[in-house]
Amino acid sequence: MWISKQLVFMVFATVVGSAGSFVFSPVWGIAVYYMYAIARPQFLWDWALPPDPGWSFIVAVSTLAATAVWRLGIFAPPKVAAPPWYGEPPYTRSHYLFLAFTAWICLTYPTAVNMDRAYEFFLEYVKIFVMFIAATLILRTVRDLWLVYMVVLLCAIYVGYEINFLYVAHQYLILQSRGFCGLDNNGAALILAMAIPMAFFAWEAVRHKVRWLFLLAIPMLIHGVLLSYSRGAMVSLCAVAPLILVRTRHKLMLGAVYAGLAAAMPFMAGKEIQERFFSISKADADDSANSRWTTWKIAVKMANERPLFGYGIRNSNLFTYAYGADIPGRSIHSQYLQTAADSGWVALGLYLALLGSVFLGMRDVRRYLRPFTDPESLRVKSLASGLETSLLLFCVGAVFLSLEHFEMPYIVMLLAMQLHAITRAVAAKLATRPPAAGYPYPGPAGPYPAPTLPPA
Repeated sequence: MWISKQLVFMVFATVVGSAGSFVFSPVWGIAVYYMYAIARPQFLWDWALPPDPGWSFIVAVSTLAATAVWRLGIFAPPKVAAPPWYGEPPYTRSHYLFLAFTAWICLTYPTAVNMDRAYEFFLEYVKIFVMFIAATLILRTVRDLWLVYMVVLLCAIYVGYEINFLYVAHQYLILQSRGFCGLDNNGAALILAMAIPMAFFAWEAVRHKVRWLFLLAIPMLIHGVLLSYSRGAMVSLCAVAPLILVRTRHKLMLGAVYAGLAAAMPFMAGKEIQERFFSISKADADDSANSRWTTWKIAVKMANERPLFGYGIRNSNLFTYAYGADIPGRSIHSQYLQTAADSGWVALGLYLALLGSVFLGMRDVRRYLRPFTDPESLRVKSLASGLETSLLLFCVGAVFLSLEHFEMPYIVMLLAMQLHAITRAVAAKLATRPPAAGYPYPGPAGPYPAPTLPPA
């Protein structure tokens, strides 16, 4: 019997995620679970894998079980038996806003006009929310955050490689033909686009020579976005590029790269892609743009009619045609207005407050670390910048796309929230110690010597 290397990898990864949650730490389960969520190997490797036995489900159940027995005091894996040096990261404002948003979304399932229609999408929400909440209990150190960050980034890079390989080797546009395992071309494009700032700031943070591989991956990711024909992802990249330049410590180099990309773009993007992008400015002649304007107006009308709970999770699609959409089942094509139509203005308010709170948390991280110039603090600043710019990129793209169950922004949001909580805990710890007691982020052997402060 022929056994593919892809199947061997899936078995190995599932064992690492499930058994590793008990033997080492539930962090391993979280990392593998999110690896499956981003790479979606059951779709990319469907030619080499048997029918899906529930890889993600096995890892999720094991991770949740390991977390439960640890938190209940029954058994603690070695890596989590001792608390972090700075104590248990407390919940922040963002955590409580996320819990409020979760509760409100769940309320809009039993109040849905058609619960049968809402059921499948409600289950997707539950998966996201349960693993998110569990991860807030599990990810307690910056090292944990880096592990998940790198896993997510490497998976996105691999997806970009597959998309480019199929196009170069076979002239096959997989996103146009098949989508991406439940996501359309826009969702897959946002995965690649969000990975671009993450890859750049990973290059900035890592000191090993392997760091240059992250820079080399960026042109491939950009080309993958272009191959998707997703204007939302293209616009989002352009909108976030200035903030990346503001946040980086390598402004001159990045400015030169931007100039080079601008010169190379006509060669990377063929005539069809250029016409697709610039059609944004020809809204009157573009059916897609006109359709969005129509559905946005419909969503506002729906939300005004049912301001508290909306029509129910993904129920608005059942009624858009009656309200004047061009085809039955038309989506709203805006994450924000889709949320308002489906779950009411209250849900949208909580969602926007959550996003705003996360961005304020990243501002606090930079403020806490401003006096420190030691290598570890600089790495954490790069981590914060990668998360901030990636999440902002999604927020721009979400104006044009309906992606309520898109896991990538929730992962980025999770890492940003945990980084804020950890940084606050570290700052509180250092506030009770002499100024020269150590860096904000201790190493494996304990606190480092006094930090190098910038000149007055």
